[in-house]
Amino acid sequence: MLIRHKLTILFTAIGLAIQIAFTSFVYTFYSVYREQGFTVRLQGKARLFGRVMISRHSSQGVLDRALNATDLQTLTEEHISIFDQQGKLIFTNQTPAYVQQEARYIPSLSKRSSVQFTINRNEGVGIVYQDRGLPYSIFVTGYDRLGHSKQQNLLVILLVANLGGFLLIMISGWYFVGLFLRPLANMVSRVRGVQSDAHLTLRLNEGNQTDEIAQLAMTFNQLLTQLQTTFENQRQFVSHASHELRTPLTTVLGTLETSHQYDTDPADWRISMEVAMRELTKLIDLTNSLLKLAKTSDGALAMTPIRLEECVMSAVSQVKRKRAGCTISFQFGEMPADDFFVVMGNEILLTTALQNVIDNACKYSRLAVRVDLFTQPADALHVITVTDQGIGIPLDDQPHIFEPLYRGQNAGQAEGFGVGLAITQQIIQRHRGKISLISTPATGTTVSIELPAYEARPLFLA
Repeated sequence: MLIRHKLTILFTAIGLAIQIAFTSFVYTFYSVYREQGFTVRLQGKARLFGRVMISRHSSQGVLDRALNATDLQTLTEEHISIFDQQGKLIFTNQTPAYVQQEARYIPSLSKRSSVQFTINRNEGVGIVYQDRGLPYSIFVTGYDRLGHSKQQNLLVILLVANLGGFLLIMISGWYFVGLFLRPLANMVSRVRGVQSDAHLTLRLNEGNQTDEIAQLAMTFNQLLTQLQTTFENQRQFVSHASHELRTPLTTVLGTLETSHQYDTDPADWRISMEVAMRELTKLIDLTNSLLKLAKTSDGALAMTPIRLEECVMSAVSQVKRKRAGCTISFQFGEMPADDFFVVMGNEILLTTALQNVIDNACKYSRLAVRVDLFTQPADALHVITVTDQGIGIPLDDQPHIFEPLYRGQNAGQAEGFGVGLAITQQIIQRHRGKISLISTPATGTTVSIELPAYEARPLFLA
């Protein structure tokens, strides 16, 4: 069911419920008001009849003339009965069976001054009338034809008004809900037009940029921008990867073809095979780096509390074995209160990330590389900085340095594929950390890695 239909039905139901509640209140209030008003008329009739019939001891003819002169609005089906203090009937204009029903309420009058009752469709009252110190019971009943007629007319008016209100609410709800949802419908139609990456340049109308629909449009636009950036990065990545993969393959193919056509000496064959093996080794390293980049950007990680200083020392040790001529100094800052630099993470991946950063520093540095590990208690962070005194990174290259397969303009013939820092950034981000760098060309580079400190929860043993 469409939202428009749901909202229309919802608001119509709410409006109808309010109408029914209001109608019931009005009808019930009018019914009580009519009954009270008719009861007052009956009591007035009873007192008037007592003054005329009992106090003056008038005859039936005199009574009728006095009643007609005093109460011009004669009651429909008016019945009057008078009983003395012994409960003996002294006057009535009704049948014995009817009088017998009225007589049942005489005991009630001994406890209170008046009673109300209903006989068939007639409403009645009974009062105690005092004359010369003697109590008389006077009962007057009648049918409120005018009151019931007005009540029925009111019911018809309310039902017609409810029906009209129901139709009006339903139609206006359908119209205004459609009016309010029209931007959303336009948005859906617009988004359906994005069927490929060629349409990612489309953007939704953000309207006034303040209401919920405008915020939804802004969110969609941000998503489309991210998708567009992702697709563009993917195309660039595929292009760069294809180029990087093609280069060693072309070298291998050219070397083997040349050797096949021109080399006749086994020594030349050996040289050609060594060149091909080096290029194939580079190709394998590049393929492994690309696979590692894909793995770090997808899938769940097994996280456990690990000591960060052990990861740093392991990474330093591995880099020293790879680059025996590189001098690396590792210094601790102030030790945390628990004597450990503990983070929640994956030890293998964090060691790989640190190894990439330290290896890059050694690759481009002429002097010793410095690694510092310290804690920022105020921010609950453990920070690792790797500082080299190498060639630095040009300012134009710094915004792109973490992009896959991107290499700086001054990288020259240095080994590498431009994948290491991209892998490092993804690993750090997956550990809810942050990596940044400050570099000055021809001076050196400092890479900072911030990781949230692990807060161990105390264990309570029963």
